[in-house]
Amino acid sequence: MDIREKVAEVFITHMADFFMLDKTHIESNPDLHFKEDLAANSMKYFPLIAALEEDLNIEIEFHDFQYEGKTVALAIDYVTALYKSQH
Repeated sequence: MDIREKVAEVFITHMADFFMLDKTHIESNPDLHFKEDLAANSMKYFPLIAALEEDLNIEIEFHDFQYEGKTVALAIDYVTALYKSQH
């Protein structure tokens, strides 16, 4: 399993929990927009970011995550890049 696959697995698992979505729905719709499609707000972002930070042992800046990760795929790419730069 490469790094992006590892990050995607952790990301999608937590996203499914915090957004109350089915994992397969997220996996099959990587272009879901956090704000437009999922009505994401800070109450959903913060627990997701905290869980990712803990499980992946990285630091994620909230505003950068919102800016860089407008869709599921872009967010996974952003977190993957952070993981690579911090490990």
